Amino acid sequence: MGVIKALAAIIVLAILAGTALYVKEVKAQVAVPQLEILPVEVVKGVEPGDLAFERAVERLALGKYEEAEEKLQFVVNFDPGSDAATEARRILGELHLDRYLSTEHMEGKKIHVVCSGDSFLKIAKQYETTIDCMVHLNGLMRLNQLHPGDELVVMPLNFNLRIDLPRKRLGVWKDGRFVTSYSIQNVRLGHSGSGVVRTKVKNKQGFLEGKSYPTTSDFYRAADKLLTLEIKGLRILGESQEAGEGPGKGIFLKESDMEELVLLTRVGNGVEVRYSSE
Repeated sequence: MGVIKALAAIIVLAILAGTALYVKEVKAQVAVPQLEILPVEVVKGVEPGDLAFERAVERLALGKYEEAEEKLQFVVNFDPGSDAATEARRILGELHLDRYLSTEHMEGKKIHVVCSGDSFLKIAKQYETTIDCMVHLNGLMRLNQLHPGDELVVMPLNFNLRIDLPRKRLGVWKDGRFVTSYSIQNVRLGHSGSGVVRTKVKNKQGFLEGKSYPTTSDFYRAADKLLTLEIKGLRILGESQEAGEGPGKGIFLKESDMEELVLLTRVGNGVEVRYSSE
């Protein structure tokens, strides 16, 4: 009887050992492969911003625009001085302006139904927007009389500007997220500054044939645009106004960029001016 028990024990142990070897072999065959870890020399010198930009381009090609936008925002925020960031700003600017300046995308916009007693100025103040932005979004040729029941697309202009003088770049931001940027063509301030100065947009106007026009004027649309800031001597204007009868000092942008910028800007928008790169 003892011999039989011993033989039975040996058989059980043999079965368990065989089962263990089989399970080990099966696990080796079906185990989930680990992500490939690149050797140090492969990733050495590659910036995180460059990798994020490559991933963004891949997602753009696949039509995954939201995922691409997040990665482009990462590049702009965390690697702003890189070549990848320059291209990321350009792509983001195109994506955002297609969205903001078109009624095909209504996100962030509202429909105002005109009531008795409404005026363009009253509506602009109510929604923290501007007359010229309303004119653009609604395809108006001029400021015609409003009638009760008319519908207007309005977009609150809660943007802020960041002017980087050393890098000659003017950026538009909203709620801490990059929107678009413009290259500064020239700077003629007539005064020196240092560090970072925070101010606001004080006034918007057009300048045509030596005369200034408010945004309520029919002449404003054809005029060269001018943004005056609260700090004396700080202005943003188109490069054509650098000479001639118009104001000759300020921060100069391309004319097309200036036309675009004023559509995103209202009196009271915050402005940050950086005089040095430190």
